[in-house]
Amino acid sequence: MPGRNASISHLLDSNSPPKEVEIPFVESRIRDLLDRISELRKLEDELERHRSILSPVRKIPREVLGYIFAFLQPDEYDEKVRNARGRMELVNLSLVCKLWREAAFATHELWTGLQIKTRHSPKSFKSVEAWLSRSGSLARRLQYQGWYLESDDPGTFDNLQMCRCGDQDAWPRQEPRPCLLAMSVMPHLLTNGPPLDHLTLMCNDTECFQHFMEAMDSLRGENVAARPRPWDTLKSLSIKFRDASLQTGGHLGQTFISRFERIPRVQSLEVHLPSQSTFEYEFDPSHLELNILPNLIENLTTFTICCPWAGPHLLNLLPHCRNVETLTINFGNSGSALWGLEYHPLVRQYSVSPLVLSKLVTLRIRMGYNIDLLRILKAPRLVNLDISMFPREATKEEHLVLPVSTFLEQSGCIPNLRSFRLHACCIDAERLFYLLSSLPFLTSLTLDDVETSMHSLWKMFKNLDTNRGADLSFSNLEKLEVLQVAPDYQLNAVVDYLKARGPSLKFQFVASYKIQAPDVTEEKDIRQRLQFGNSGVQASVVPAVRHMYYL
Repeated sequence: MPGRNASISHLLDSNSPPKEVEIPFVESRIRDLLDRISELRKLEDELERHRSILSPVRKIPREVLGYIFAFLQPDEYDEKVRNARGRMELVNLSLVCKLWREAAFATHELWTGLQIKTRHSPKSFKSVEAWLSRSGSLARRLQYQGWYLESDDPGTFDNLQMCRCGDQDAWPRQEPRPCLLAMSVMPHLLTNGPPLDHLTLMCNDTECFQHFMEAMDSLRGENVAARPRPWDTLKSLSIKFRDASLQTGGHLGQTFISRFERIPRVQSLEVHLPSQSTFEYEFDPSHLELNILPNLIENLTTFTICCPWAGPHLLNLLPHCRNVETLTINFGNSGSALWGLEYHPLVRQYSVSPLVLSKLVTLRIRMGYNIDLLRILKAPRLVNLDISMFPREATKEEHLVLPVSTFLEQSGCIPNLRSFRLHACCIDAERLFYLLSSLPFLTSLTLDDVETSMHSLWKMFKNLDTNRGADLSFSNLEKLEVLQVAPDYQLNAVVDYLKARGPSLKFQFVASYKIQAPDVTEEKDIRQRLQFGNSGVQASVVPAVRHMYYL
């Protein structure tokens, strides 16, 4: 190479311009060098291909890859189902290579849940059936999301953005539009599709559910002796409505269109009724019948009811919850179940002799402003109590502390109560201390987005432990969570209390802040202070997780 460059070395080592006779030689050398660079790049690519043969990724078992893929399981409206984007992500994973495809197809849990939209017509039946068939023997779940279409979701049926059932005034000069739920693939799947474990119907209107049932009846025809439909063998069902339709007839006046009497005998049922604002102004829904059959409720082990309507609807349902083990009551925007019912016969009856929920293990309250409903209930086997109050509302003692204390005392379940969670609550520290100090057998305590004076609260517990000596508060505690704390130094009070307890108790302490800010106590500082105090507590600060208040 030096010999070949000798004739132009004076050009390489200077800025002199080449002569005319030297230009072709320089151009030839450039082409030669480019060819050699190209060959080297090919060799480099070949080298990487050979190195990849020894890559540790090739040695990962198919089962381990599937376990990793399972972490990509999406979450739509608090359910493990895949929407269009989630389905595309899973398909793309299976197209990487043969090994990844085998891993994806062998991991049945990746294929167990699907979200169906209004755009999925009966033509989608085969593809949905094929997708769910890859779930093997695992429980399958479908979610119908009929509230609205995403911005990038192509519309169906004249590009309607939502079903027009119950919205008669929107199209006064046109023929009634078809129900998007009844026209979708859902009736076909629930009539002739594969067996399902869980179904969620997010309907635009209660009338949609009626049309859905009629569509399934039409598909089944007169062959009622055929094999049970997937609808008939459901184990879990969730029905949620944005609006409600009424019909006029009979001596009752307006009645509620629900068709809840057609619900199959499931073990788990969730019903979300729309806000009372869906009715005309000053309409009283207290006389409306939900038509959830008593024998259906008596078969349930898990029951979730969101009823924001005024009236004794919950009082009529709860006596039939004799086998319910997990009960979630969502007050919606009403905030209370007993407003205006002080003199109702059922309230008077249960005030004297509380309603006994003999098998109840877990009770969850959502969107509570006044949870005085607890005053008329008894749950002697209660283990877990989870209360989420109405956000941004100051909580009065008679709205939370007194009902909970009365409920726990008359239930006689304090020795059995192991888990307590309080969420979205603005409460005086002294009232909160009174409530928590009466729960000595807890193994798990969570204060999530609770606005109170942390300094005062934990100082009271510190003084209580000092007076008790060796008999410390929460002696059985395994986990303490203080979540969504304001971005200041409120956690210092909790850390000081934990440090003062010494090494006697060992449990997990988890904290999070509402927002990240510079003036916060960091995880390393908390751990260091607890270590210096010889505390047995293991501490961690995690990112904030926003909860929907209705969940």
